Amino acid sequence: MSEQAPNEVPDARKRGRPKGSTTGTTKAAILRAASKEFSHAGYEAASLRSVARRAGVDPALVHHYFKDKDDLFVQTMHIRVNPGEIIAQGPAGADGRGAGSRLLTTWRKPAFRTAATAIIRGLISSSSATKILRPFLQKEIFSRLGSRLPEESAEPRVALVASQIIGLIVARYIIDLEPLASMDDEQVIELVAPAIQRYLTGELPALDH
Repeated sequence: MSEQAPNEVPDARKRGRPKGSTTGTTKAAILRAASKEFSHAGYEAASLRSVARRAGVDPALVHHYFKDKDDLFVQTMHIRVNPGEIIAQGPAGADGRGAGSRLLTTWRKPAFRTAATAIIRGLISSSSATKILRPFLQKEIFSRLGSRLPEESAEPRVALVASQIIGLIVARYIIDLEPLASMDDEQVIELVAPAIQRYLTGELPALDH
């Protein structure tokens, strides 16, 4: 019988990892399984456990690679940053600019712009994609934004802001509508931010009275 080396671990594979797999291939297998699970069950019904079952790994291994379902979803969509994390930073920046300006200023960040544009492309590409993406947007972006607004008017205000931002994404980054597509970022912020600011904090007679 051969003796075990002092520092040798009897089973070096992590629990749940398919035999012969590497970190890269295991994570890729989980992402493939997640893509199928989100498509089949939708964002709300899918879970890390159901993804683990589909991938044939232990749920703990999914938790090892992804901090939560949102993180798994973002990576499955090949999005580099979760837009909700930007929204969660708060409605006003350190420079004291209004919430409307801050929301639009985030588009200067290439990773954020790419992520949000990819999500909107998915929303308008097919009804099945909409069913997956809409709950994610509702939880990660709209709910976070609404939590910072007066409860009695949060829902309609967020819907108005969403209509403005989604419309801007489609016009400026997806269909390249001129002259909006060629405008400087500062000019877009100057023109659009006041409307968003009004939706967020201004008086909306039809809603407030």
